[in-house]
Amino acid sequence: MARTSFRHGRHLVVATAFALAVSGTGTGTQLAAAQSGQRPAVHAVGLKIPGVTLHRSVRLVASRGSEQDASGQVWQPDTHYAVGGRLVASAAPIARTASPWLYQRARLGGRGYAIPVTAPGSYFVDLYVAETRNARPGARVWDVVAEGRTRVRSVDVSAQAGHNGAWHVVFSTPVTDSILNLRLVSHRGAPLVASVEVDYENAQTVQRTLFRDNFQGPAGRAPSSLRWRYDTGGNGFGNNELQTYTKHPRNASLDGQGHLFITARREWMRGSDGYTRPFTSARIKTAKRFSFQYGTAEARIQVPHGVGFWPAFWALGDNVGSVGWPLCGELDIMENIGRQPTVMHATVHGGRSSGGQWLAGRAAVQRRPYARDYHTYGMVWGPTAIAMTLDGTPYMTVSRSDVAPGDIWNFDHSFFLVLNLAVGGDWPGVPKRSTHFPAIMAVDFVRVRG
Repeated sequence: MARTSFRHGRHLVVATAFALAVSGTGTGTQLAAAQSGQRPAVHAVGLKIPGVTLHRSVRLVASRGSEQDASGQVWQPDTHYAVGGRLVASAAPIARTASPWLYQRARLGGRGYAIPVTAPGSYFVDLYVAETRNARPGARVWDVVAEGRTRVRSVDVSAQAGHNGAWHVVFSTPVTDSILNLRLVSHRGAPLVASVEVDYENAQTVQRTLFRDNFQGPAGRAPSSLRWRYDTGGNGFGNNELQTYTKHPRNASLDGQGHLFITARREWMRGSDGYTRPFTSARIKTAKRFSFQYGTAEARIQVPHGVGFWPAFWALGDNVGSVGWPLCGELDIMENIGRQPTVMHATVHGGRSSGGQWLAGRAAVQRRPYARDYHTYGMVWGPTAIAMTLDGTPYMTVSRSDVAPGDIWNFDHSFFLVLNLAVGGDWPGVPKRSTHFPAIMAVDFVRVRG
């Protein structure tokens, strides 16, 4: 779990001409006006540039010719979209991707991009980046401004991903006219962007709160049945876990001060499925209450301390009942195992066409144990890429173009959320005698915006 598993593909340059006249396009005059800060002229005529439509993405690569990623998608040169900068190249292998050539060529010192769109709405932006020029952490730091608003602050690829590692800067932005304007604002060093993908997400031009639970209510009350359901039993849940999950308020209840307490206890109990286990805890989910496809999900959580605990905030595909795991997809926004008190894990699990699973994951390591404080764990999820965040800073990213041929991108349908505190299992191990019970996973809020 939480180990990256990617295979590198072959470099393939596609010898196809760059399309100059396609439906849903902006003209060269319009783009030049947008890049200069002017409002594009509605009736301008000139070179037509392919734009984003409801059913077609724009995929750009910093290259003079087209490229094809590991999944067979064609990426066009960024020449007519990019503002400033110069093309640079690296022969270094790129980690954590099956499409390294989308990162080895990059635009250094670019000031932004102007990308035509055919309809107002929300658009998902994925900037492919890798530090291929050996900048030290802190030496290349920049912001991303979309449609006049700063969407991502202090991008520092070297600090977040190291050298020659695939990384993604992802966000959604509303567009109300015919041009998506992106600006790269440098704090230190020159921005370095390799490829850009923009997808239509939905017709909303104002971000909405889709789900929110602040866990208000008297102490001892169960979490709202309008938002949450329970998984129960002690069958090990595929990981040889040692707890029985219950619906009892002793294991999941409000504290009366705006928090949900999921409490693990050292007590024998026979579960609803007939298994008897030496611990009890709770696992709650929004299945059949709330699910979503794309957006930003966050929860503010304080994890418990102690060997054998396994708190998690994650999402599972709505279709798990029909296609099973891992074809339904799993998005682990946060997992911590008690024997690693200073390490937080984020992982995505998908299926393979040949059977079995692929996974991609990374860990965030800090000096101070996570159990000492509340932290906000989040996910930014779009049609073609996912980022997991810790207190607003990404610590794991992956895109569809990173996965190897035969690995399925199982993240294009609705998912529901899960909160649980497992005890024991293959990964965290058995609690020690010194492990303190009861143990509490405290949740301040859960919210989803999109």
